[in-house]
Amino acid sequence: MTIKTLNDLFRRTLQDVLYAEHQTLKALPALARRATLSDLKTAMTQQKAETEKRIHRLEAAFQALKMKPTPHDSAAIDGILKEADTLAHEITDTDTRDAALLAAMQEVEHYGITRYGTLHAWATQLGLKDLTISLKDNLLASKEVDRAFSTMAQASVNRLAAA
Repeated sequence: MTIKTLNDLFRRTLQDVLYAEHQTLKALPALARRATLSDLKTAMTQQKAETEKRIHRLEAAFQALKMKPTPHDSAAIDGILKEADTLAHEITDTDTRDAALLAAMQEVEHYGITRYGTLHAWATQLGLKDLTISLKDNLLASKEVDRAFSTMAQASVNRLAAA
């Protein structure tokens, strides 16, 4: 796809974020298995369910644009997920590994926050009113997951890792 206009860039970024959500969905079960704190495992399972919802909303956006929901590789999310997997296997202290996994999951959500925020702004600028709602829903969902992870980090995971 040649990118010449904001509309082209919007469509390409939509494909990037679809790829990111699919890659996250694939990576989460293995990463969750490496977590030891039950609250973290539960949060990662909830993150998986939320990721599935975001994918569904993205697929509806593609349908509204009359586009095939074809993901486009994103080196950014690949790097985040690869680093998470590397840390999950290299860190032997379970509390420290949990802190690393939680931080990695927040990185994934921060990526989503930036992408959905940008897509929402572009959809608004392009007058794609039907898409702004679902993109804002995905943005808010990513922020909520990040908020839950931040709370968990402050309440227990980071404290346990520092002990």
